Amino acid sequence: MATTDTYLNQPSQQQSDDAHGYYTPGAPLVDEKAPTGPIAMRWTNRKFSNALVNPANRRKLNVIIVGTGLAGGAAAATLGEAGYNVKSFCYQDSPRRAHSIAAQGGINAAKNYKEDGDSVHRLFYDTVKGGDYRSRESNVYRLAEVSTNIIDQCVAQGVPFAREYGGLLDNRSFGGVQVSRTFYARGQTGQQLLIGAYQALERQVAAGTVTTFTRHEMLELVMVDGKARGIIARDMATGEIETHLADAVVLASGGYGNVFFLSTNAMGCNVTATWRAHRKGAYMANPCYTQIHPTCIPVSGEHQSKLTLMSESLRNDGRIWVPKKAEDCDKDPRDIPEEDRDYYLERIYPSFGNLVPRDIASRQA
Repeated sequence: MATTDTYLNQPSQQQSDDAHGYYTPGAPLVDEKAPTGPIAMRWTNRKFSNALVNPANRRKLNVIIVGTGLAGGAAAATLGEAGYNVKSFCYQDSPRRAHSIAAQGGINAAKNYKEDGDSVHRLFYDTVKGGDYRSRESNVYRLAEVSTNIIDQCVAQGVPFAREYGGLLDNRSFGGVQVSRTFYARGQTGQQLLIGAYQALERQVAAGTVTTFTRHEMLELVMVDGKARGIIARDMATGEIETHLADAVVLASGGYGNVFFLSTNAMGCNVTATWRAHRKGAYMANPCYTQIHPTCIPVSGEHQSKLTLMSESLRNDGRIWVPKKAEDCDKDPRDIPEEDRDYYLERIYPSFGNLVPRDIASRQA
């Protein structure tokens, strides 16, 4: 439930509608399906109370997954390997053409490989704080809990994370925190996560547990007694309208990305399938995932496919500096002596240094 923030001593940002449909500041928006109890045990208790499906019975159950990006591809591969019969639908001509709002800098997990004080609770704290205390804390804690398993799943799917000399997974500090918890694959982490999910999906297609339906657009969600039990889709190659039924439906669909044009999320989503679910009574919040950064290089012509972030190169776990003298700005950086370099983040933010959040780093630059 969204109530006063017990752990961070900050007021909840949730609000609720009154009888006239207006927001009442300070009133909590209750999520009746979220587990209750101490936050550290909510999802452990929820998982234990859920009924299990034994491996023999999984073969009798059908699951429809709409979308083959990072979420849909990984879900189809995982459920297929678990033994369920999966139908995977995508808008593109190949599941590989789907995309995701996956950052290239890395993926965080509280594995504490560096023994620098990281923990599930610290990842939870940093995430809620980084979200301006607006996040739904129960879900953030769940995300922090499963983060360690996500890394193991990605490794199993073949994601080539950077490794230390001895072969162990490497970490770096990233994202405005003081611990090393970011797992990365050079500067291509998001892309490599997608490739890993895709090849795991194709493995299950070859094994016969997943059937893919490409060039299909979801038109409607089939509801039976208040539960999603199938979809109506159009085969965009033939125009045929098809009905597919299942025991469960997973919507992992972003939608048609060109709607965002020059946004930094130009690969992103307009949530077409989710809109169909909303029409059936599903609640929707934050339906637009466009990133607006104060640190984007302005568009200079149609040659740009999207806005360009200047901020990633302005802070990391290295040392960032600018010339102290204006006349040195046109010089080769290698010709500027050490005493004429201003390590401004280390000077202004001594405890975080170059690990400050990217908007702070770029504004200071």
